[in-house]
Amino acid sequence: MNPVEPRYFSEQVFSAQRFYLRLNPGERTPLTVISGGVEHCRPDYEINREGFPHPIIEFVARGAGQLTLRGVSHRLTAGTVFTYSRGLSHRIQCDPAQPLTKYFVVLSGEAGRELMKECRLSPGTVCRILHPEQIQQVFEDLIRHGRGDHPDRHRMCTVAVQYLIMKIGDLAAPCGDSASGAFATYQRCRRFIEENYLSVQSLNEVALACHVDLAYLCRLFQRFGRERPFRYLQHLRLNRAAELIQNSDLMIKEVSDKLGFSDPYNFSRAFRRAFGVSPGHLRQGEKEGRKGSGVRGQEGSFRLNPDS
Repeated sequence: MNPVEPRYFSEQVFSAQRFYLRLNPGERTPLTVISGGVEHCRPDYEINREGFPHPIIEFVARGAGQLTLRGVSHRLTAGTVFTYSRGLSHRIQCDPAQPLTKYFVVLSGEAGRELMKECRLSPGTVCRILHPEQIQQVFEDLIRHGRGDHPDRHRMCTVAVQYLIMKIGDLAAPCGDSASGAFATYQRCRRFIEENYLSVQSLNEVALACHVDLAYLCRLFQRFGRERPFRYLQHLRLNRAAELIQNSDLMIKEVSDKLGFSDPYNFSRAFRRAFGVSPGHLRQGEKEGRKGSGVRGQEGSFRLNPDS
């Protein structure tokens, strides 16, 4: 029996591909996907609502239009993501010359709201996506799961929407001139760290090279990133360390020195905290893997074991 289509869907569309899972979930349920899909809007498409019964994420894949959210107008273009929910008035209009194609997913549950908040996507957010094709692909997967014949489609959609929210949070850039300028500076600093993590010795070097104050650098990562710049720099160094331990004959102390750690003890402690295994255990496991496979450095010869 086909589910009854919710009344909140517009008929002002050329075509739509939608799916429905749980149309009447309780608010105290875990993260639940209610429905989702993609709509190819007509030139006269217009939605004007005082709110929405559940949190919803919308993503513009093509076309243009206008969004009025909380009384503030925003230009809709390809790559725009916006969210709203109960009590948030909103108006969505197409540019008649460029009708919108937009994806959406409707959620419920406290865990879903918390994840949206964590990823800076709380209802009322408007942002743009740096690589919209990646978000469109995740939405396509979500629709495929929701419309598929897998008996556990509910769980598959839950996992897909968790990844979708985190992916949007990772690729989202703020709207507005001042925020966009700060975000561009953040990207420049992050890119410098990515390209020079093997040579920089301190965050002061990063700040100096990027022409920003050290305190401002830290504030940028706090505002737009997921971790402090020092942690990000160390993450890149430790990943390189793991590669060297597995694929070179350098001693552990030489790896530590090469990557700028103050002493092997601090290096070993940071390595274990990051990967759950000491550098020595990783080296020993790699040697044993080579013996067992008969091939030097064969991929997959060692498995990280958090209990090692």
